[in-house]
Amino acid sequence: MQPKHAPRFALAELLRAVYSPMRAFTALYLSTNVNRALVLVVLFAAISTVFSVAVTEDMADVIGYNASDALELVFQGIVNWIVILVSFLIFAVVAAMVSREVFGGRGEKGSTMALVGYCYPWLVLLTIVLLSIFTVGFEGLDLMDVQQWTDAEMGRAIAWGALLFVVALVGFIWLLVMVSRAIGVANDVSMVAGALSAVLAGAAAGIVSLVVRAVMSLPIGISF
Repeated sequence: MQPKHAPRFALAELLRAVYSPMRAFTALYLSTNVNRALVLVVLFAAISTVFSVAVTEDMADVIGYNASDALELVFQGIVNWIVILVSFLIFAVVAAMVSREVFGGRGEKGSTMALVGYCYPWLVLLTIVLLSIFTVGFEGLDLMDVQQWTDAEMGRAIAWGALLFVVALVGFIWLLVMVSRAIGVANDVSMVAGALSAVLAGAAAGIVSLVVRAVMSLPIGISF
């Protein structure tokens, strides 16, 4: 059993995870629990869904469909929120199982959920940044008819697309390091083992997410 202090939200460690993930997650391992991490996930899943719905409605013409049906949009938002939560749980469970079965770690599902839960707000923040870049960079451009773009519009799309790619690449590498440290601390494995566990867990969670979304007829912005 892991030693624990009185459970708390440890928001200072949430910030420290950005620049010193090993130290932050070592402290969180002793001071937080699944319930508090899930509160963060539920809260930021709601924020991500609301932001995604707002972008969908605002960019309806750009992404090629009519988002005027408010009830259908809200329903899709609720489904999106549920998918986020299910994907998070599957990710944490699979990561713990892989770390134990493949890398000889502790396989602590609860601790993995607790620590990975503190990474999720930063995933939401990164996604909001990417969606904001997309919205600003491609506003007014018809993505369904690229051949009609002027040279100026094409140059603008290339510049903003390159920025979007660089921010996404750097951001997801940074997130992978953070999540790898969280999995490593929770299961007493190396960062490399944590990274491989994260990749396999992400694939499993992604498959579940795709299966659920495959039956939905209306996408919600750019899925998180």
